[in-house]
Amino acid sequence: MSKNKDTVVFNVGGTKFQIQRSLVQSYPNSYLAALVNSALASEDHEVFVDHNPLAFSVILDFLRYKRLMVPKNVAQEVVELQLREFGIPYDSLTEVIEDEELPSYDATVASSSLRDTVLQVSTRRMDTLISDVILPYLKRHAKRGHRQVIFYLTPNSVTQNNITSELDHINDPHEWIHLPSKNEATEKEDQCDLPDLQFLLQKDQLKRLGELITERSGVKRVDVSEAVVSCRTENEFGLLFSKFFDIIEIKAIIM
Repeated sequence: MSKNKDTVVFNVGGTKFQIQRSLVQSYPNSYLAALVNSALASEDHEVFVDHNPLAFSVILDFLRYKRLMVPKNVAQEVVELQLREFGIPYDSLTEVIEDEELPSYDATVASSSLRDTVLQVSTRRMDTLISDVILPYLKRHAKRGHRQVIFYLTPNSVTQNNITSELDHINDPHEWIHLPSKNEATEKEDQCDLPDLQFLLQKDQLKRLGELITERSGVKRVDVSEAVVSCRTENEFGLLFSKFFDIIEIKAIIM
């Protein structure tokens, strides 16, 4: 809880940031400024925002230094989506600095607890995905005598009905699991405690996800890989066009 009358605490996906009112004074009409003012008027001076905390920290630095500095492990598109949602203009004020010009994220936060907090939240959400979603599906398919099952982890925009790519295992027993994606405008309420798709798409997290499923399910083998699929998407004028999405394919060999 913040004790300073001009300071609020933003709880962003489980990571807390203390923000001074003066930090948003340059954008008094922005949604972020409105959140700060609303939090200051509340009793606990705290507001929860279900966003990527790494991208949010980039935005705070942008407010401080008027330069958009994006570390390697944060997608620029996610930062831009948050900037638009918070009503903060950026394209005419600054240039995007390439990853190679920046210190690594690990070096930047080595002296703080942010990295550990983000990892704890992400691990908890991955645990929820496995225990509450994947394991029940595996048990159901095992009872049906299926030797293997395929899981497709996708953003909400990708469905079995609009996908145009030919998937290798689409004729095998399979399940579609939709995960929150910061590249999409909205996020379903029932997905709030599931891991972000962009987080899982990191190479080390794909490997870790497979190891955890194998360990907790006891199945014979689990292969996790990234795939790119094409989907039919309708624009605001009702015209159909193709759009590509990154998804995750999990092949679980039950017996």
